[in-house]
Amino acid sequence: YKDAIKVVSVTESFKEKLISRGIDEKKIEIVTNGSNLELFYPREKDKELLEKLNLKDKFVIGYIGTHGMAHSLNFIVKSIAKIRNETIHFLFIGDGATKAEIIKMAKELNLKNITFLSSIKKEEVPRYLSICDISLAPLKKSDTFKTVIPSKIFEASAMQKPTLLGVEGESKKIIEKYNAGICFEPENEQDFIEKLKILNQDKIQYKKMQIGCQELSLNF
Repeated sequence: YKDAIKVVSVTESFKEKLISRGIDEKKIEIVTNGSNLELFYPREKDKELLEKLNLKDKFVIGYIGTHGMAHSLNFIVKSIAKIRNETIHFLFIGDGATKAEIIKMAKELNLKNITFLSSIKKEEVPRYLSICDISLAPLKKSDTFKTVIPSKIFEASAMQKPTLLGVEGESKKIIEKYNAGICFEPENEQDFIEKLKILNQDKIQYKKMQIGCQELSLNF
């Protein structure tokens, strides 16, 4: 970093960390991830997928991405067992280190409101995101993750899908600034279920969040 002519950081938090370690702030530029508006844009729900996955008339919470150690998906699966609303359904798409573990957990809990699919191509993501009402973006509760911005919030926002965010720090500030979703305390089961209930039941707030999503995606 010291020898580099220019340093590009993808978050404000990373820039602050570099400055605190003695890197000249004048040579650090921030270029965040953002929305690919040619690939991700508002569209009708894909009827073929809804029929195929038996998700018609469901309120779908979608998680599309790595099922890794950091993503706290075992916490999500345990919390899903407490949800009594049969219209709410979770769609998990992707692979990773914890995939087998959470599928096993879902079977042991006899969950009927969750569907697991394998990884899909990037070009296919908008089609699957179209059938989601909410995009889920959780991480483990850790100071480390306060400095990151999950890129899925930009993709979801571009399609006017509010984010249910389980991350503190910089990404939470972005979601709250634009009202592009709602944040729950990471790994807090009660808070997760309460915030999900708001998204599911408050249709006026949901519409406002869709407008916030549009603003967020245009600014990123």
